[in-house]
Amino acid sequence: MKIASIAFTENGAKIVKMLAHEMDVKGYVFEKYKTDGLETFNNVSSLVRDIFKKYNSIVFVGACGIAVRSIAPYVKDKAKDPAVVVVDEKGNFAIPILSGHIGGANDLAEKIAALTSGVAVITTATDINKKFSVDTFAVRNNLYIGDTKLIKEISSRILNDKKVGLYTDYELKNVPDCFEESNEVGICISDDDKKPFRTTLNLMPKNVVLGIGCRKGCETVEESILAFLKVNGASVYSLFAVATVDIKKNEKGIVEFCEKFDIPLLTFSAETLTAVEGKFTASEFVKKTVGVDNVCERAVCAVGAKITEKKTALNGTALALGRINTEIDFLKG
Repeated sequence: MKIASIAFTENGAKIVKMLAHEMDVKGYVFEKYKTDGLETFNNVSSLVRDIFKKYNSIVFVGACGIAVRSIAPYVKDKAKDPAVVVVDEKGNFAIPILSGHIGGANDLAEKIAALTSGVAVITTATDINKKFSVDTFAVRNNLYIGDTKLIKEISSRILNDKKVGLYTDYELKNVPDCFEESNEVGICISDDDKKPFRTTLNLMPKNVVLGIGCRKGCETVEESILAFLKVNGASVYSLFAVATVDIKKNEKGIVEFCEKFDIPLLTFSAETLTAVEGKFTASEFVKKTVGVDNVCERAVCAVGAKITEKKTALNGTALALGRINTEIDFLKG
């Protein structure tokens, strides 16, 4: 997780430095209070504009009002907005103000409060009433949320002590008693978008690994990947990671695909891929070019996935699929 922290005072800078040391935070401080190890800024609006989409979380050390005014122009989508937490300059309170569940602001506030010996001020209804939170559950189990607008309806029913439906294609652990098999409104945990309830919130496990190799400068990467996934009954939203050899870490088509769909890109050296045990579709040409006889299949296994679809050559790309073990636990922290 990439975290940025912004301070406006000398005391605030001390909090940011502590966070940078404990949590691998990128720190910024108002130029008047220049501090070793922190970058300076002179206009918070410009800074937030530049970093809002670059970081998973932003921590303001200062007043809530400054934070709210700074982020307001850029808040768009609860599924994509970064977590935003405000901490007072004495570290007494850590207050999540944006993306408490999906972005993880509530959890981040708890971690910061523990570091500062302060209090996390949590205001989300499911948390303060100690009820099941479907978006927190999805994030902690790495599930893609199909329609975030339905989160409100699920949460509203649970907060009013009403049951919701539950359908799953996976084994589940520690299922809470707010669920039942039959209901008009429910959640579906599956690899597709089936609708077992009149109103269904689909949750899709991100457990598919895509291994890829491609010729240099290939312009059909996204087109090829999407076609390959479709043929094999997999969704782009089920991707846990895209994996390849390290010399492809800056390959334009691969990087742009991962950035567009917010998918981690994992790269491995030719030596690491060569050391992976198993039977793979070998190519002497590939070995001469990148130093390993197969990239896509070996990369899948290097992530720890089991191959489900072996190498397919498609429009200048070589693609393979695998799945990682999936454990879904309602008590996962």
